[in-house]
Amino acid sequence: MEKYRNFTAMDRKHVTALTGRVLLLLIVAGTWHCKDRKPQAGSGQLIYKNETQQAMTITLPDQTTVVLRPRTILEISKSFNINDRDVKLDGEAVFTAGSGGNHDLIVHTRNLHILVVKGQFHVDAFASNAGEEVDLLSGKLKVTKSYHSTTDNAEEILEGGDMVMINRDIDLMEKEKLNPTELEALEKKISDR
Repeated sequence: MEKYRNFTAMDRKHVTALTGRVLLLLIVAGTWHCKDRKPQAGSGQLIYKNETQQAMTITLPDQTTVVLRPRTILEISKSFNINDRDVKLDGEAVFTAGSGGNHDLIVHTRNLHILVVKGQFHVDAFASNAGEEVDLLSGKLKVTKSYHSTTDNAEEILEGGDMVMINRDIDLMEKEKLNPTELEALEKKISDR
């Protein structure tokens, strides 16, 4: 009888340990399966994360198409396209946006606010970097610093072929024209999605 009790107690420990491992495996498998397919909800926000090595295309409720490059996070409010069309970007993305009814599309990064009239543009703005870049292929953008500058708070108006670079560490924002080589490389990057 004693052997039977020990066997049962030991058997319970193994079953409990095995059950824990199986549950952990199911959680990990479920997380992996759902990753990057739908936005994650949290505190009034929808969060899109691209944790893959390939570009990921999403369509926002206003029909703006966004190609998220690897390691990129895009946040929108749950009331996007109802109360506003604001997005928060940490990473690199290509936007194709049309005019959107009652609200302007505004892309917020660590250093910039990008007001979109309409157009196709590329933003490289990882929050961990001091520098950011906005390249406009077509359309029109208005770009301002997201912080108060002691030297210059003027906005920049971009038209097709223009770019803006900003470096917060030295508090410098410059507008330039994309040269043909840069424009070709950008168009290739966009088409490679």
